[in-house]
Formats: sequence, structure tokens, C-alpha cells
Amino acid sequence: MCMEGGCIMTTQKPLTGAQVNKYGFYLFASSTAAMIQMTYMTIFMTDYIGIPTAVVATTLLVARVIDLIIGIVSGGIIEKVHMRWGKYRSWLLILRWVIVFSLVCSFFDTSSWPLAFKVGVSFIGYILLNASMSFTTNAYYALGPALAGANLNDRFRLSARGAQFMCVAMLLTSAVTLPLVNVLTPVCGAANAFLVAAIIFAVPYIFGCQVVSNLCKECDPSGKFDESGRPHKSQVTVMDMIRSVARNKQLLVMFLAMTVYYVGFYVFSNFGTYYFTYIVGDFNLFTVSMTVTTITGFLASLIMPKLGGKLGKKKAFIAAMVIYAVVCVAYYPAGANWIFYTVLAAVGGAAIYLFSSFGANYFVDCGEYYLYKTGIDTRDVAIAMYSVPMKIGMMLGGAIATYGLAALNFEAHMGVDQAFYNGFMSLRSFAPAVLILLGGLIVAFGYKITDKDAQMYAEENAKRAAAKAAEEKK
Repeated sequence: MCMEGGCIMTTQKPLTGAQVNKYGFYLFASSTAAMIQMTYMTIFMTDYIGIPTAVVATTLLVARVIDLIIGIVSGGIIEKVHMRWGKYRSWLLILRWVIVFSLVCSFFDTSSWPLAFKVGVSFIGYILLNASMSFTTNAYYALGPALAGANLNDRFRLSARGAQFMCVAMLLTSAVTLPLVNVLTPVCGAANAFLVAAIIFAVPYIFGCQVVSNLCKECDPSGKFDESGRPHKSQVTVMDMIRSVARNKQLLVMFLAMTVYYVGFYVFSNFGTYYFTYIVGDFNLFTVSMTVTTITGFLASLIMPKLGGKLGKKKAFIAAMVIYAVVCVAYYPAGANWIFYTVLAAVGGAAIYLFSSFGANYFVDCGEYYLYKTGIDTRDVAIAMYSVPMKIGMMLGGAIATYGLAALNFEAHMGVDQAFYNGFMSLRSFAPAVLILLGGLIVAFGYKITDKDAQMYAEENAKRAAAKAAEEKK
């Protein structure tokens, strides 16, 4: 595969298609589990179990702050805690059960309960899922470089296939969730219908964790033990971890750019269910629109990564941000025309695949860069930082959207007047556009690691590690 800076050549034996597919399947499974909470939990809390909008906004903001803190420290915990099932695999095998339970809490019908108990159950469901996902996602992304080694082509293949599996999961959940809820509602009620749907979508995650765990059993570094039968302890200190973030300028640039992008993205996405319910006036059209955009997204996931690979990570990121920002601005004149909205969503979603198929590799490259420069291996910390911008985006973007609704005097099942319409459409279009474009500008002027540099860092770090291991055996 050719990337920015020339064709990347490697002598390492490439991964098989079966290995790439097994690794990518995990993101299908995790996406089906998480997508229903991400898409429907806010409107479930306001419209189905009767929590006031401002209380929902505050509850989720507090939960997201806690989740953010957990996300920040999760990489360090993974680095320091080695369990017998593997440094990374253990988190997948254990926390999958917690994640299933969290979905039960997220969509448990508490409509007849006192407000404090409603809020408490929803809070627990949100925290358990997202905090657990911090560990399982970071562990999963750390297994990618362990499986592919220094072969950046294979790292890209793993990431791109994962993005394609995620798109399939989005297609499935967008096409099936509301029709499934509608079928189940006469049987068990609307709120319980969401609960049953959430449990159904959680089942693949149990198997997805097992599949990737079996695949990576031999390459998980903590599967190796010392002479006493105990897992090898990390030699990286807490201060090493802190310094690896504070002193890694390229990591900070990418972290800031991703954070700003995700804040804009989640401002926009948190309005989705409300747009179809109150602006378009037909919640069921949300399913139609999401199904169309995920079909086009899947097609884009087959084509756009190739274009992104030719552009290189930096140019692909910038191009995606510019296109997506323009699309966000165009949502305003689209108004209640959901067909025009869907066309725009398809274009924006396709553009995102220019860079999203690189996935955690942006942060892996920053970790390899720091290891090459300092000799201190804090790549787990760098990889863990990949999920933190998303969490900040969910926290701030969700707060902006939900508090924005409250500022517009939103009430469940309200009628829409011109003032609400104008405020809603302005907030949904222009705020995301500015933030997303800013993310692209940060990378354009601040990010310096080329794909050729990243390949050199990875290969040189692998050589040093092999030489150290050979020396220790003597």
C-alpha cells in the first residue's frame, strides 16, 4: 500500500484475511452493544421514563465527567495491572459481563419510580457501560500493534476492517432498533421494548470479546510470566506516564484536534432523535434516514479508506474535517426536509471514513514517536488517550445539546413554534461546523508525523526491543 511519503515496504509476514476479520469483528460486536445507548438513552430518559430535560443534562454531564477521569487513567491501570488471562485480554473477558448488565440498567423501566431512583439507575447504566468500555476499547486497540507488529500496512488493515464492521453494526442497529421496539411495544410496553432490544444487541459482544481474545492469546505481552510464575511487572512509573503525555507535543496536538472534532460531532448527533421527533414530526423516519446513511456509509467504508491511505493520515484528517464542516452548515437550509438532510448526512458520513479508518493509529504513531525519542515505552498510555477525546466530546457535546434544548424551553411532547425551530436549527448546524473545522486547522498547522516517519519509528522500536530481549537471554 502506498501512503504519504512513498510506498511503505516491510519484510514482516502480513496477517491473513481471517486474522484481520476476527480482529475487526470485535468492533461490530462492541458497536451493536453501545450504539443503542448512545443513540436512544437521552430520549428514553426524557420521553419514556419522564426525567426532566435539565435533570437529564446534569445527570449525564456528571456521569461523563466521571467517565472522562476513568478514561484518562485507564491506560495507566492497564499498563500496571497484569492479570493471568493477559495484559489486554483479561479486561475483555471480565468486563463484557459488566457491559451487558449496564445496558439493563440503561433501559430499565423506572417510569413509576421516584425521580431520584430513576436518575440513579440511569446514572449507573451510563457509568458502567462507558467506564468498562474505556478499559476494553483501550485493551483492544493495544492488541492491534501487538498482532501486526511493526507492519504499518497490517495496522491499517486491522483498523480499516474494524471501521467497516462498525459500519455494518450501525446499519443493523439503525435499521432494526425502532422496528423491533415497535413490534415489542404491544407485548411488553414501549420502555421494556427498548430493554429487550438492548439485551439482544448486547449478545454479540459476549462472543466478540472471546473471538479477539482467542486470536491474540499468543501476542498479548502479559501472557508471559517470570520464573516464579507471576506476570512480568511494568517498569514504567506513574511519572513516566504523566511526562509521556505532557512532553509529547504531537500527542497533544492530535488529542486537541480530536477533542474539538468530537465535541462538534456530539453536539450534532445528540440532536438526531429530537430533529425527527419535533422538526420533521415523524420519529419513525429516523430509522429510514439512519438506514440509508449507514448503507452509504458502508459503501464509503470500502472506498474512502483507500483514498485516505493515498492522502496519508494528516491530509485525510484535514480533508474530512473541511467536508464535514461544510455539510453541517448546509443542514440549516435543509430545515425539515429530511430527504435533503439524509443526502447531506450521507456525504458527511462518507467523508469521515477518509480518516476514521486509521482509528487509533494516529495515537499509536505518537506513542512510537515518544518511545523512539526517549526510550521509555508508554505506548499503552498514548493508545488510551485515543478514547479520551470521544469521552470529552460526549460530555461537552451532550451538555451543549441538552442544555441548549433546555434554554430553548424544550418540553417532552411539546409543539414547535418558529422561535424554537430557528434556535434548534442554528445550534445544530453552525456550532458543530465551527468546532469541526477548528479540529482540521489544528492538525494542519500542528501535526508533523508523516506516515514514513511513523514506519521508521515502529521498525526501529521493534529492532531495539528484539536486541534487548536477546541481551536479556544471555
